[in-house]
Amino acid sequence: MSKKDKEINLQALELDRNYTIEEFETINKQLKSKPIEINKQPVDLFEYKNKKLAPMPQRTIMIEAVVAHIVSQLDRWNIATHRNGVITSSQGGFNFNVGGKRTIVAPDVAFTPRRKYDSLTQEQRQTFKGEPFTPTFVVEVGNVAKPSDFRRLDFKFKNDYFTEGSAVQLGWLIDPINKKIYVYRKGTEGEEHGWNDVSGDEVLPDFTLKTSEPSEPGEPSLFIIKCPRCESTFNSDYLFMEHYEDVHHSKKYIKVDMNASH
Repeated sequence: MSKKDKEINLQALELDRNYTIEEFETINKQLKSKPIEINKQPVDLFEYKNKKLAPMPQRTIMIEAVVAHIVSQLDRWNIATHRNGVITSSQGGFNFNVGGKRTIVAPDVAFTPRRKYDSLTQEQRQTFKGEPFTPTFVVEVGNVAKPSDFRRLDFKFKNDYFTEGSAVQLGWLIDPINKKIYVYRKGTEGEEHGWNDVSGDEVLPDFTLKTSEPSEPGEPSLFIIKCPRCESTFNSDYLFMEHYEDVHHSKKYIKVDMNASH
């Protein structure tokens, strides 16, 4: 935390009072090293709606494993198709403008096209004080067996993600516990998709999310893999794929200033 940030007493937060965007940013910075409990639930992140803090309880390992699996599939597509966009998880907040009010929302998974990222100012990339901007694709993962939980996330898609002026075109609500997927598109109601592979449509061309469970760990391969484009050989799929991507599959990565202040 920089010297100019005034530390806030996290144990004395009032969820019914208004906070400034500067206070919101400071609180989330502090939560990285000082998680708190609200209603006996550990909280390490807040969203920001109508100038009020909206607590985001920590997720279980099962839910986070599903989020990581989605990010992994999306990242492979991002590299293989040269999209080179920005993929973020629930720690990546976006500055939505809902009903003319600043709303900071952090989807479990989001994709922002490269051209959009390149157009952002340093203020937009490093703070929530610039002009609002949104991703084009979002995912929420959770157990929505309770009607109240489903209504909360359904409202989030319709009211926040697809608010007027938002760039979000496609959203998925994924319930891995009850094996349900709901697909949201701009201008339509959410549709129950069942527990089947789901297409990214024209928003994520050629991307399909596989819903099958990851395979069990197995024995190392006894076969030697020869690269079809050079004379290199490998004794594992991982080493071969890493070699192929690094040497033969040209990539242009987004330049991120690793020395940027936080």
